[in-house]
Amino acid sequence: MRNILSPQRILIGIGVLALVVLIWFFIPAGSKKKGPEKDHGQESHKPGQVKLDSEALERAKIGAASATVGPMANKVLLTGELVFNEEKTARVSSRLSGRVVKIIADYGAEVKKGDALAVIDSVELGQAQATFLQSVAGYNVAQKAFERARLLWQEKAISQAEFLERKSKFELAQAERDYAENRLHLLGLSDADIGRMFKPKPRKGPSFHVEVDTTFPLRSPIAGRVVDRKVTPGLVIKAEEELFVVADTATLWCFVQIPEKDLPLINPGCMSAIRVSSLPQEEFTGCIDYIAAMVDKASRMTRARVRVDNSRGLLKAGMFATISVTAGVRTALNVPEAAVAASGGEQYVFIEQEPGLFLKRAIKPGLKAGGRVEVLEGLKEGERVVVEGVFILKSELEKESLEAEHGH
Repeated sequence: MRNILSPQRILIGIGVLALVVLIWFFIPAGSKKKGPEKDHGQESHKPGQVKLDSEALERAKIGAASATVGPMANKVLLTGELVFNEEKTARVSSRLSGRVVKIIADYGAEVKKGDALAVIDSVELGQAQATFLQSVAGYNVAQKAFERARLLWQEKAISQAEFLERKSKFELAQAERDYAENRLHLLGLSDADIGRMFKPKPRKGPSFHVEVDTTFPLRSPIAGRVVDRKVTPGLVIKAEEELFVVADTATLWCFVQIPEKDLPLINPGCMSAIRVSSLPQEEFTGCIDYIAAMVDKASRMTRARVRVDNSRGLLKAGMFATISVTAGVRTALNVPEAAVAASGGEQYVFIEQEPGLFLKRAIKPGLKAGGRVEVLEGLKEGERVVVEGVFILKSELEKESLEAEHGH
């Protein structure tokens, strides 16, 4: 007993007691209560669950609706680029080399079929006209000789052999004239253009003569708008060199790429809605009229074409577009798009278990159409899903998660 109450042991006991009191004094009050509260929370609060009291519920204005099974349009979103309608686009060139004398149709000009775009001076055309005039003169001489020979042969004044010789010369002259005329037509001259060559032009002196005109109008083969011009006055051009591009912009083409997985959904004739970033409030209608017969080996995409109505002239060739293709209707479990939240690559909804109690539920979404999302996995028909106030619940859930990590 004496050893237990020795001064040395008494001092040691007092020191230990003081150390315990000191440690207890410096422990935060929250930490002292953390254990019991955590245990209580684990019993009453499940992971992913959000509970709001009546006051918070009223402020959040939470709204819920049942997941339903109903018809949904199959919508496939694609991207593409607008180009001119190649069936209504003309790349205009000259059949003759020459020099541009005058520009008639400038950029953006509306032209009709046959309207002049420019005037070109060509030495080759002058030579072709001179050849034609020479053949016409030879034809006239041969025709008169043939007519005279026929009268003489009828009167037995010449032999049949001489008559046949005059006839053959006339037919040869006729063939040469027709050849020279057809060559002028091939060079772009009309019958009216050729007829003007024979209109007498006054000159100083007692006689009249025909003159060769080496200039000709370069005409548009279609009606449309001049979308490109590659010539200036005085420019020397070559035959078949592209000088103008004329396009009818009332319809455009949009070439799109269809992923291989979506090919079973899309067929020629599917209607499409086209949008461009510069006109976010506008929607243009179109129809898929062509799908390529092969899939690209590298991208696993198939090329398709959409004809786009551009009667208002708002779209421009070269614009990038988003195309929503309607590919039939099917029945599926779906919820409003506003009900689906996303975080960290996961998509989920909040299920209303009871008033003020909500549970996060991961889902596998499918196609989107008409403001609704198909749900492939994670929901059953009739379950109450939060459609208004989803952001509030998501914020509360993230807040609790951060507090739990901080407390841990």
